[in-house]
Amino acid sequence: MRKTFFCLLVSGIFIIRVHAQFGVNGGLNISNVRGDVVQNSKSKPGLHLGVFYKIPLPAGIAIQVEAAYSGEGAKTVITGSQWKYNFDYLNLAALFRYDFEGGFNVATGFQYGILLSAKLKSTGNTVDYKNGVRNVNYSWAFAAGYDLPLGVGFYGRYNLGMSDIAKDSQGGSMKASTFQVGVRYNIHLSKEKK
Repeated sequence: MRKTFFCLLVSGIFIIRVHAQFGVNGGLNISNVRGDVVQNSKSKPGLHLGVFYKIPLPAGIAIQVEAAYSGEGAKTVITGSQWKYNFDYLNLAALFRYDFEGGFNVATGFQYGILLSAKLKSTGNTVDYKNGVRNVNYSWAFAAGYDLPLGVGFYGRYNLGMSDIAKDSQGGSMKASTFQVGVRYNIHLSKEKK
């Protein structure tokens, strides 16, 4: 039994070492918030930048774990003035990914956002809003992409906010979602065995 377990463990480590990919990615965010707390909000551009680690499993399936900085938020009108919600998150995600022949891929999974900062900004005014926003944002990610053989890839992704991020909203809610487009670079940790 011990020998079988040891053989499986060594085989698993070898497979991960042979096929695993590390990478970096970044691009544009188009984010918005919806709910009772914010009325007539409009999307706001931002940036995301991160790293990922992809572990292949059989039949074209892989697990992709990620860590990324993401600038999110929305534009809105408060008492007649234009304001921006600026939310900075550290997003940690675990996605199930499927790679098709030819470079196309799709992925979906859970994302856990840790709030780094929250500010309300208007012309000449900046208000720290961290006390008005919860420290975490749970979302579900849906992604599709295309990877070239040389390691460069392109992707689009939608992170659907599932949790209420507003504190003390007196029965209202505020959920944040983000659409992302970006470029990634895949680094093969070692050459695949043919």
